[in-house]
Amino acid sequence: MNSFKISGLFLILLIALSSCEDPIDVDLKSGERQLVVDGLLNVNDGPQKVILTLSQPYFDNSAPIPVTNAVVNITTSSGKTYALTQRAGQPQGHYIVDSLTGETGEIFTLDVLYNSERFFSDSRLVRGWVIDTLFQEFRERELGNDAGIYLNLKVQDSIGIGDFGWLRYSLNGIENRRPGSLTIPADAAFAPGSADGLEFIFPIRNSINQGKPYLVGDTIAAELISFDEGMWNFLNEVNTQINNSGLFAEPAANVRSLIANADKNSKVKALGSFTIARISRAGVRVK
Repeated sequence: MNSFKISGLFLILLIALSSCEDPIDVDLKSGERQLVVDGLLNVNDGPQKVILTLSQPYFDNSAPIPVTNAVVNITTSSGKTYALTQRAGQPQGHYIVDSLTGETGEIFTLDVLYNSERFFSDSRLVRGWVIDTLFQEFRERELGNDAGIYLNLKVQDSIGIGDFGWLRYSLNGIENRRPGSLTIPADAAFAPGSADGLEFIFPIRNSINQGKPYLVGDTIAAELISFDEGMWNFLNEVNTQINNSGLFAEPAANVRSLIANADKNSKVKALGSFTIARISRAGVRVK
């Protein structure tokens, strides 16, 4: 008798769960396409670019539509003007300048004229971090990681709160783009002022490792990009959305744009970011 009751309950649950698999079609309205700006530019580092595209529906997996009819300029507080143009042989929507130069504290302003609307964004050039050394070391098996060759990064933060940046790396020429692996230090740690003037803390130094040993012959290239607090806040919001999952996930939200319309009364908005940065590089080949 008990077995019959259990079997009956199991059958009811099975039917209920099966009914949950019916597809539900939801008519989602597509919003108006907006200008999207992708502009992370380094000084003293050769040609730089600003990428302009149009936004697209959330479930649209096609390549973004490039914007090819914009006028793009960068001006500085010292009076310099740079015109960014599209070049033959380069992807559409890529606006390029041969080089950028500047002094610490100088303000760079991006100006984009598109469809009779003018958009802008300001960024201050910071003093920047420098990678002291990037070297390999043998580590014994610990904390679930296999024994083998790992990398260690040495960076010394300057005294004075307010250093921000992005540490990224590539392995054998392929940039690391693992979801949730965005490393954006602030004052040698993960929050402004928490480790001011010290050497980068271990979790940041160790972030150029992939959880398993490197192999002999692997080539690793690290880039440490230094920029102002505005870009750091932008990437923090991006990181929050990338990792917004699990039991305590919050409702998804758009990342706040660093691009503003010059006409405060205009209802036309733009998305994306712009920042002027310094970059320090280091590389090693595992032996």
